[in-house]
Amino acid sequence: MKALRRENLLAWLLGSWAFWLFLLALALLRVVEVEAEGKRAYLVLLPFQEVRVEFLNSVTERPVLLEFRPLFRFQGFKAYTDPETEAYYTGGTYPWNQALARERHRALRYCSESGLALRVGSRWFRVEGGCVGLRLLYP
Repeated sequence: MKALRRENLLAWLLGSWAFWLFLLALALLRVVEVEAEGKRAYLVLLPFQEVRVEFLNSVTERPVLLEFRPLFRFQGFKAYTDPETEAYYTGGTYPWNQALARERHRALRYCSESGLALRVGSRWFRVEGGCVGLRLLYP
């Protein structure tokens, strides 16, 4: 009798549009943990939402912008800065954005003495003289 109930429930679930919509929504959600200044925040994102890190390079004193997305890892990295600052990071020996495009990470940590700003989805986190960490918890 219990096996019959399970089979009926399974058949109902597989035929239910709500079940499939739920699975689709679950597949699209990304859960990100942000740790900044000893506090943690948990954010729910979609895979196409952007994460941005903005800071001043302490040597060149020029702005650097990093952008990426939480697909199945943090990936799709792009960096924007002036040629002198890019050469500082790469030694002028390779194209920075081509190297960044291959990066895939579940966890990231950015630190700055002069401060940085992190935007995850629509929420901003600012840190001066410290670090901010990101972890992709799901998927």
